[in-house]
Amino acid sequence: MLKNSRLLSTTFFIFALAILFLILGHFKISDFHKIFNYTFFNLLILVILVQAITTTFKIKNYHLKVLKLISSLSGDIRYSLVAPPLIFGLLPMPAGAMLTAELSNKAGKELNARKKWIFFFNYWFRHVCEFSWPLYGALIIAAGLANIPVKDFIISTLPYTGFAFIIGLFLLFMKVKGNGNGQKVKANSFEIVKYLLSALWPVILIILLTLLKVDLKVILLTVLILLFLLEKGKIKEITTTIKNSIFSEITLIVFVVLIFKGVVENTNILTSFANLLERHNVPKIVPVIIFPMTMAFLTGITSAGIGSTAPILSILFIQNSAFPYLAYISAISGVLISPFHLCLITTKEYYKISFKEVYSTVLLPVFLIQGVAIIRALL
Repeated sequence: MLKNSRLLSTTFFIFALAILFLILGHFKISDFHKIFNYTFFNLLILVILVQAITTTFKIKNYHLKVLKLISSLSGDIRYSLVAPPLIFGLLPMPAGAMLTAELSNKAGKELNARKKWIFFFNYWFRHVCEFSWPLYGALIIAAGLANIPVKDFIISTLPYTGFAFIIGLFLLFMKVKGNGNGQKVKANSFEIVKYLLSALWPVILIILLTLLKVDLKVILLTVLILLFLLEKGKIKEITTTIKNSIFSEITLIVFVVLIFKGVVENTNILTSFANLLERHNVPKIVPVIIFPMTMAFLTGITSAGIGSTAPILSILFIQNSAFPYLAYISAISGVLISPFHLCLITTKEYYKISFKEVYSTVLLPVFLIQGVAIIRALL
């Protein structure tokens, strides 16, 4: 199962960290069932289904349909590194960046882009909508805990989505050369619609079923079955895909990350940290940044970062109307740089790049957005 020593060391490190937090955080043996709960197995199943869909995309050369669509709309296939993750980013799901990892990889190879930048664009454009898209539960939680109408919260966070998108586009045109032909594929309106439906029907179906509040497991399973049927998958391909998705390196590391998440959420580590800052009269803006960012970093989940810390920070939210937004952006920042974030860890392993390469691309854009949020709170 573990063919890669880097993944083995990462997995052991996360597990060791979970054990350390379990001991230092006074974890109770009677609370073990809180780790292996419905959420734990639900997330694990979702990650397996996402891997299966990604593998099917790869086996059936699904990227060709996306490239054809992009080429029919623009002569520059660099947009193939933007459109798929951006569209799939409208659909919150664990390890969602994996859905477009192969599509981005193929486009990146066509453009001779470095692996770390293929990773970055797939990862970054996947998450630009998280700042203000209402399908993300963390936004609803943040607005609710701060007693701010969701509509107002979205309007106030929308500039961050725009800024993140501009940062991504700027780096795309700086780091990746165009394909040089500058020509659109000759296609009439009917053909463009055909390319659109052929390439994006999984996204359209997922969005429609999500709006109908169908369970995400059912949605992904439906998409997977339809992919097998429409792409005429062979029985051997289907069984191999399912087997490899269950017994994969990514599934193993997600399993360990979820254990770590459960330990963090059921110990007093964060409360102790809060008490420490309070005893030392730390400026009010510091916990608004540090608490959500730390919790989000440790769990790799935005809703955990904001949901577990906003009640502690609520008294500060009253004192500064910009603090709820700063806390929310800080939680997203923590997730975007978290080695426990499923999108980051799974696609990092998919592209086989190092953490050094990951952070060489991600840190500066995240700090720029975080800096804007801090400046806004100080004004």
